Amino acid sequence: MKLKLILFTVVLAFASMAHAQGIWSNLSIAGGAEGIFPASTFTKAATIANSGNGGAQDTTNSVGYVGDLRYDFGRHSAVGFSYTFNRNTEYFFSQTEVPNHIQTNNSEMIGTYIFRLPSNDRVKPFALFGGGLVRFQPNNDYITNGVPATDTKPAFAYGFGSDFKVSDHWALRLQYRGLIRAEPDFKLASSGFGTSLRTHVPEPSLEVVYHF
Repeated sequence: MKLKLILFTVVLAFASMAHAQGIWSNLSIAGGAEGIFPASTFTKAATIANSGNGGAQDTTNSVGYVGDLRYDFGRHSAVGFSYTFNRNTEYFFSQTEVPNHIQTNNSEMIGTYIFRLPSNDRVKPFALFGGGLVRFQPNNDYITNGVPATDTKPAFAYGFGSDFKVSDHWALRLQYRGLIRAEPDFKLASSGFGTSLRTHVPEPSLEVVYHF
């Protein structure tokens, strides 16, 4: 309920701002598919031999759904809010126990500043940076010593991409976004989860864009 209220508030704020200024043409929405590939660029977890707590944490790759709301202001600037939903599994490996795993439904809520790069009528590249929260919500598929709880971690975001104009109102967006965040612990410190390591998460996406 709280998550739905936050999303509704953000959408309403963007719509109110556009309506108040009478420039709906600066507002766009997008939706599509996003790959989530934790630690494919940086090493996410120390090996079991080198880990300070005698274990290592890992995450499966997944594909999620992404929605994006953007508002352009000025010649080169825009602000955006994106919501991504995906499902993956967090693993913890220890020296003496079988691997524990927790399958989670994840929600990424990220706000960004978008800088428009030099462009032409058809190709509109951009760079972005910002931050937000990643919410990890365990479901019933897990093996662990205890009951995992929902966990939320802050995240820093950066990225780049381009919109490719199809018509006056429609475009395709290719984007790469990277998140840097901490590992979830699910309030299960005694079970090894939550190694306090930072994870780099590359997230390429393909979206369909509608410009008002």
